[in-house]
Amino acid sequence: SSVYGDGAEAPFREDAPVDQPVSLYAATKRADELMSLTYAKLYGIQQVGMRFFTVYGPWGRPDMAYWSFTDRILRGETIRVFNGGQMRRDFTYIDDAVSGVTAIALANADYSQLPRPHKIYNIGHNQPVQLLDFIGEIERATGVKARMAMEPMQPGDVTETCADITRMKTDYGYDPKVSLGEGIDRFVAWFRTQRVEAGPTPSV
Repeated sequence: SSVYGDGAEAPFREDAPVDQPVSLYAATKRADELMSLTYAKLYGIQQVGMRFFTVYGPWGRPDMAYWSFTDRILRGETIRVFNGGQMRRDFTYIDDAVSGVTAIALANADYSQLPRPHKIYNIGHNQPVQLLDFIGEIERATGVKARMAMEPMQPGDVTETCADITRMKTDYGYDPKVSLGEGIDRFVAWFRTQRVEAGPTPSV
């Protein structure tokens, strides 16, 4: 989702201009798409690109906000909240992301009629959530009040992500099912089973 930068009109459509990345991370993602597009044209090998929107859930990355927030909240440590929490993210539970990938992988779609046999799809939830509300869901699920340090916007970050998933719905019947509250509940339940070394959870 980072390829859309900070100027795209929400919800983000796959055909929106994506030539103004705000981070090196986003630039590498767009470069990957362009190389894939060129490869498809040169060699006629059908390819699909997927733009994931803030995927979260068990067995995720410890550097992601939902993971580090949960870990720090349970430890009674302060979490860093950028831009005063005034950011919105289209959180996508891992099971819904996998359903999108699986649908594409198993469909054996034919893109040979396109000028280049290449297509890009958003895989998101289409329901962006404000960061402070997201933290509130973690507080609810853990039963622990977060200690927050408000900080300015980080360079290279964006204020909002929101996936237009019309193309995925039309072509593959994609229909994300897991709400943020349910997804956070599942993650926290899993996370508690993984942190035996962390000691007791602090009281509220």
